[in-house]
Amino acid sequence: MTDSPRLLLSLLLATSCCLLVFGSAPTPRRRITKTLYLSNGLPWGNWGDTEFCEDKSFAAYVEAKFEPYAALDADETALNALILYCVSLETGLPTGHIASTVGVKGELQGMKICTHGFITAIRARVLKSQGTFGDDVAIQNFQIECDRSYIINAVDGQRDSRIPLGEWGEWSACPDGSAICGMEIRYNKVDALTDDAATSDAVFYCCALNDTLTRTNHRDTDEAGQGPGIHLHLVDQ
Repeated sequence: MTDSPRLLLSLLLATSCCLLVFGSAPTPRRRITKTLYLSNGLPWGNWGDTEFCEDKSFAAYVEAKFEPYAALDADETALNALILYCVSLETGLPTGHIASTVGVKGELQGMKICTHGFITAIRARVLKSQGTFGDDVAIQNFQIECDRSYIINAVDGQRDSRIPLGEWGEWSACPDGSAICGMEIRYNKVDALTDDAATSDAVFYCCALNDTLTRTNHRDTDEAGQGPGIHLHLVDQ
């Protein structure tokens, strides 16, 4: 993609950020090359909707919704959403955004841009369970790799004296010739009576850049009824 479409995308998204309506994106017909799992996700909360970029579009921008740490707040939630903005492979223009689940707490941290290429790998910083008297926050941050060449933090400058920083998990990467095109978020719902952790796990889907197959899918669950799942039916075009 050229710099001009990227600049246009920045302007369009910047002027429309306050008008975003988070909801399920239409399910596309495309070929998934790999499902990316977090190595350190936590089994808290419920899975949201599986959302995909439009056909022939891939994730190129990222934005986090994050609750900054406050001295007077005894129940922090850290990351409340990860929003991926999709760009057309053919035109370099925006085609929408996906988020799966958006929590009620926190503030948008500003878009982080892949100046060229698309998102090809991802990992999360996760704080493990803090026990009965600690404050659980689960996922604190995401790192994304753009075009297999450079790394961006979804949330910058995380420092806190009361809540420790968690550990970065292992990188999960798309195969060559593909990039992230879909996602699903696990979210621990905010409850005034319990310790909230907000975003606790995530799954991402890689799609082929040169897509010659189509698919239909429906969401399924694992045997426990809580995990994400996609049934694929590949058909020649």
